Amino acid sequence: MLTDQVLFITQLVTLWAVLDPISHLPLFMGATTSLTEGERRRAAVIAVLLAFVILAIFGFCGQFLLHAMGISLLSFQIAGGIVLFLFAVSMVLGETKHMPPSVPTGERVMEVAVYPLATPIIAGPGAMLTIVLLMDNNRYSRAEQLVTFSALATVLVGLLAIFLLGGILMRVLGTGLTHLLRRTMGLVLAALAVNLVLSAAATWLKLPEI
Repeated sequence: MLTDQVLFITQLVTLWAVLDPISHLPLFMGATTSLTEGERRRAAVIAVLLAFVILAIFGFCGQFLLHAMGISLLSFQIAGGIVLFLFAVSMVLGETKHMPPSVPTGERVMEVAVYPLATPIIAGPGAMLTIVLLMDNNRYSRAEQLVTFSALATVLVGLLAIFLLGGILMRVLGTGLTHLLRRTMGLVLAALAVNLVLSAAATWLKLPEI
């Protein structure tokens, strides 16, 4: 049995690797190009809070919900991979949604914060699957699940801090390099989405790992 400290560090490293805050920064910067700096900061805070709620609820209840609905983790992984792929394609093709000035600031910020920031960028299929496995209701006690819960909160605080530095980095990098990073990360995200689908299919068909 792992001690709480060792479990916390293990969960923290796992969640940091899955959420990967550093590589998410270009995605955040690309998704918020239509917002002002102040709106970008508010969107970051709202998105991280929403992602925390989504992942926490899914961690505690996701296993029961999927089982009750007759949905396997593999099916969820494939569906999530498809949604992630569609978003990645829009990034690669440069289909950024610019909202007209007539749209109220609160609505503009909330819409971007919910999609694509909270999901699928932060609380994507990989993060959801990971949190379900780390908080497996059949394997871990409530105390151990709370340790995972704390590790998730710590990682998301770090993610928020990196997002809040996005405005400074955008000024340093410039518009051209920002667009280049957006398309590059979109391609990487598309590859990740395809890998999620193929990995689930390989597991289902009992094929060698890709």
